[in-house]
Amino acid sequence: MDHMPAAGRSGGVVSLWDPNIFKVQDSIKHPNFLLSVGVMKGSNKAVNVINVYTPQNVTQKKSLWDVIGGLLGSMSGRWVILGDFNAVRCLEEMMNSKFNKKCASNFNNFIIYNGLREFDMKGMKFTYHNNKGNKHSKIDWVLVCLEVFSEWPVACLRALPRVHSDHRPLVLSCSNKNFGSNPFKFFNSWLDRKDFNEVIKKATDNFHGIEDSDVRLMEKFKRIRDDIKV
Repeated sequence: MDHMPAAGRSGGVVSLWDPNIFKVQDSIKHPNFLLSVGVMKGSNKAVNVINVYTPQNVTQKKSLWDVIGGLLGSMSGRWVILGDFNAVRCLEEMMNSKFNKKCASNFNNFIIYNGLREFDMKGMKFTYHNNKGNKHSKIDWVLVCLEVFSEWPVACLRALPRVHSDHRPLVLSCSNKNFGSNPFKFFNSWLDRKDFNEVIKKATDNFHGIEDSDVRLMEKFKRIRDDIKV
């Protein structure tokens, strides 16, 4: 176990691992993240795990992502970056909150420029809910490098129910018992909705894919399904 203490009511991260699976050899501590450097036992593959808590200020967010991007470019091994990024990638990933286009653009650029990927999240659409329950957003992320994404194509990210926090716990399972994304299902009853055409048009017009073509198609279907089910 390792940790970075909080500064007042902000920040603070704790990383725990099973020493029988992951052998930590070094760590890098920053006020807003904890980097655990190690190897996976049995394969001796180098893995770097960054547990991050991103500040609220847009300029500070970009500065932090620039620091992390510098680490990705200077160190070898596979990368997993996870935690509270306090950022969404598009307008549809928040509800009843003000969308900051500059912040979203900075976050998307960080992901694209560093070749990061995200696994499809199941269970819930949002990861954060305020105490009143009227504001929702997807600000918690698990981002991985292309090598990890390709090596575990059936990995599944799930958002679990909230218990003691306003954030939902996220679980990334790389077991083969998960069969990737659910098939896209179309229900004839959807055609009876008066706003059916408008929902489809809005979902597709506002979608901006940045992954490979098959992943973009999967994400587009997911966006349509989620918007219809709202």
